[in-house]
Amino acid sequence: MKRIALIKGTALDAAVPGTRPKDYVVVDDIGEFTYYPSETAMLEDLEYVDEAACILDREGNDCRLTLDKDRNLCLGPSFGPVEFSWLRQAWMNSRHRNLQTHRLQRFYPLSREALVAELFETLTLERARNANGTPWVLDVGGEETHPATLRDVDGVLAGLDHLEEATVRDPFGHEYRPVRHQTHRYLAPGAGSIYYVEVPALRTRN
Repeated sequence: MKRIALIKGTALDAAVPGTRPKDYVVVDDIGEFTYYPSETAMLEDLEYVDEAACILDREGNDCRLTLDKDRNLCLGPSFGPVEFSWLRQAWMNSRHRNLQTHRLQRFYPLSREALVAELFETLTLERARNANGTPWVLDVGGEETHPATLRDVDGVLAGLDHLEEATVRDPFGHEYRPVRHQTHRYLAPGAGSIYYVEVPALRTRN
C-alpha cells in the first residue's frame, strides 16, 4: 500500500457510512484493516494482486484483486460471504496489535452481519477528519456538547484531568466510557492516550 499517499489523500477523509454505497474494507496481507470510500480510491492505493487478503463490501461478500487485459489491478468477482470466524479473529488481532489506531473498543460482534457493520462503522469513525452527518454526543458532568469527529472528542477530553464523569455516544448510537491510558505513573493526570470502551446504553434516545 502507498501508506504516505493514503495519509495525505482523501481515502481517510471518510464520511459517516450510508452515503457511499460502493465503499470497501480491505484486510491486507499482514492483517491490517483499511477503509476505502470508493473502488477507485482502493485501486489507486493497492499495488499488487496478493496485497489484499480480503476485500469486503457492505453485504459481507469476500472479493479479491485481479488483473484486467491490460495488466492493471481491478476488483475481481465475489467469492461469496466472508468466513466469519476468520474475519473476527483477524479483527481481534488487529485491534490488540494496533491499540493506538483502534481506540473504539466495542463489544465483540456475534454474527457476520454485526461484524461487517462494525468494521465499516469503526474504521470510518476512527479516520474521519471532517464533519459529515450525525455528530458525536459528549456528556461531561451533565453538560452535553456535540463534537463533529472523534478527533474533536479527543480534543475536548484531553483538557480534562479526570474522565470519570464523561460519557460518549458515537453517530451510530454506541455509548462509551473514555479511559486514559498512562504509560508512566509520573505523567500528569491529563497525559496519555484516550480509549473508548463500549458500555450498554442506559438511556432511551428520541
